[in-house]
Amino acid sequence: MIKKSLLLVALLAGAVCAQGAGKPNVVFFLVDDFGWGELSCMGSPFHETPNIDKLYKAGMTFSNGYSACTVCSPSRAAILTGCYPGRTHLTDWIAGHKKPFAKLAIPDWNMKIEHERTTLAEALKEQGYATQFVGKWHLMPLNQPELMDQHYPESHGFDVNIAGREWGQPKGPGKYFYPWDMPNLEGGKEGDFLTDRLTDYAVDFIGQHRNDPFLVYFSYYTVHGPIMGKPELVKKYEAKQQTGDFKEYNPKYAAMVESLDESVGRVMDKLKEVGQLDNTVIIFTGDNGANAHLYCGGLKGYKGYSHEGGTREPFIIKAPGVKPGTCDVPVIGMDFYPTILELIGARQKPGQHLDGVSLVPLLRRTGKIKGRSLYWHYPHYHRTNPYGAVRNGEWKLIEFFEDGALELYNLKDDPYEETNLVQANPEKADELLKELKAWRKSVNAQMPTPNPDYNPQNAQGKSKARKKKSKSKPAQKPADVESVTASTVQSGNEPEYAVDNDPKSRWAASDGAFPQWLEVKFKEPKKVKGVRISFRTETVIKYQLACRKGDGAWEVVADQSKNDQPVKVVEHGIPAGFDSLKVTVLEVKKGWATITDLKLY
Repeated sequence: MIKKSLLLVALLAGAVCAQGAGKPNVVFFLVDDFGWGELSCMGSPFHETPNIDKLYKAGMTFSNGYSACTVCSPSRAAILTGCYPGRTHLTDWIAGHKKPFAKLAIPDWNMKIEHERTTLAEALKEQGYATQFVGKWHLMPLNQPELMDQHYPESHGFDVNIAGREWGQPKGPGKYFYPWDMPNLEGGKEGDFLTDRLTDYAVDFIGQHRNDPFLVYFSYYTVHGPIMGKPELVKKYEAKQQTGDFKEYNPKYAAMVESLDESVGRVMDKLKEVGQLDNTVIIFTGDNGANAHLYCGGLKGYKGYSHEGGTREPFIIKAPGVKPGTCDVPVIGMDFYPTILELIGARQKPGQHLDGVSLVPLLRRTGKIKGRSLYWHYPHYHRTNPYGAVRNGEWKLIEFFEDGALELYNLKDDPYEETNLVQANPEKADELLKELKAWRKSVNAQMPTPNPDYNPQNAQGKSKARKKKSKSKPAQKPADVESVTASTVQSGNEPEYAVDNDPKSRWAASDGAFPQWLEVKFKEPKKVKGVRISFRTETVIKYQLACRKGDGAWEVVADQSKNDQPVKVVEHGIPAGFDSLKVTVLEVKKGWATITDLKLY
């Protein structure tokens, strides 16, 4: 009898294990403002990400993985709904920029996920999953209290919401350090770091539901500004900065990246501890490009821009049956929804995830997915003007709505989008433009319209009351300048303002951390005597000036890293034949890194 009882217990235990193995858990890591070149496994020479590197090696990485938008809220909604922002009309970060005098008037767009849509979390709840949301939500209509309460994570399929509210970044008293002022984020003491505390909740949830299928949707606030790191990690990277050519890198930012990596490692360790590591779908990606060109792997543009740096993301999936390696098929954020459903053995919801496709044939190397184009629709003003884009195979077309200007690139031959092929291949441009317009019609995408209040002298202004303080003209670069990029950008003070020959406008970094840099790339090699740099504030500024020819190494032509005298306007001789110029601000005694004018002579 005892032997029969033991056998029965063993059989029941086996049945429970088999049942658990049949329903994989899901852990979704979504990182804010995370660029294509942030990870050490993807080429960063300064950041250290050993835990995410392990995930990279264990899963499949899509080298052409994209976010659905160049800013956060639309991309986040696209993941949860499986629908393009153009279809849901949630097309900008909430609440977006206000440009009442711009050439185009933006449409009356949506600032919430409609309840008629079944989100990914709701679909998993239907399958018996316990669901937890941790971190940044930013999918709630602002200044509408009667609607805000209806659009917290709990109203869209999550059993538990930790820290999700209308904020797009930490705005509590301590920002990334305690106190935080976020929903259900309890406990803590002075010095506690937000990423660590959020991880505590994710790890506890996994422990509580080790015998149930669960979804942990870990939507990090990091690495969005304000740039703040744990002191011990900041010191580590300040020391590392002195060991090589790392002056452009920000130790505080690197510390944030390492805290992110520590968090991923803790979650992975907990999954292993409870015996669920090999029975969990693990996804790692970002919502849009980094807020600095330096962290986008050399791609053109960054957050807020229409080019690859604004939307190309780390895109890693590890799951039972997935073959590790790299896949170069273009994929996008809406694909996560149907992919997760298939990986957990659930039926697809084609009436919901209208624009996503399951990537399981690619993940298991059992087949291909049907050829398709990818689309972007951004009828708003940000660092770029309103635009639409399509990627078809290796071809990518960008259409700017203000004037109909087109840019055409072959990403296989020109991954950094350096050569506009519209003039060289007008037939392909026309073909893709027709396709893009047909897609917009098919999803009922909203378009900007001519603005009856358009005022070219106040196009960057926010309101009539602030008209006198607005820029005298939209940011633009001289005809001989190919591009102007910067480490970070303060909204409304774009890099182009540093080269527009207007001393009233300026480029400004987005925070007070250092170093910060501004780079100007010219269309042709320059033959000039020198450069005049005008900083906004007369104070002690430590900086370096470097030039580069072609793709060669940077040559420091002026090293003022030990300057201890106040400066405002400086001049330096520079060599002939260079085509790129970079100013790296290492320290400012008063204020942030700002350049009002950079002029060659």
